[in-house]
Amino acid sequence: MRFVLTTLAFAASTPAMAQDVSLPDFVEWGASAEAIEQALDGKCANGLTVREIDPPFLPDIEDRQLQVDCDGLDYFGDERFAEFVIGDDRLQMIWIMVEPEDEDDAVAAMREAYGQPSAEADMFVAFENARTAWRAEPPEFLFYSPEVAERMSAWFASAG
Repeated sequence: MRFVLTTLAFAASTPAMAQDVSLPDFVEWGASAEAIEQALDGKCANGLTVREIDPPFLPDIEDRQLQVDCDGLDYFGDERFAEFVIGDDRLQMIWIMVEPEDEDDAVAAMREAYGQPSAEADMFVAFENARTAWRAEPPEFLFYSPEVAERMSAWFASAG
């Protein structure tokens, strides 16, 4: 009984550790829009839509930028709205929205998972070793591909 009570007390005192902030396991960087739609099958509790982003915000787009929006993705302990950004039919970025009140727990969980941030400013906390960041406004997690990592690092350096 003492072990159970101690375990319960420890679990209640570490809320950030209970929240997984890792890249969803079904994600494959560079995957096509079709592959992302298939990977999200059954994971978007409130629906999935695909839309073209025109003009594109990703750099060096030769053909087009699409976004697969997943409403109701199970992430960070709740159903979240997630945007899978696809440039020239290659997955480049993922934004997962959360509530403003999630910020402290989210950043604490990211520090626990990824260590010391590589860059930090009022608008973000970056963990470049894991190609992820927290954005404060709007509150969301960012994951990005190896293909855009150099550009993201330059942006974090200039904005931080």
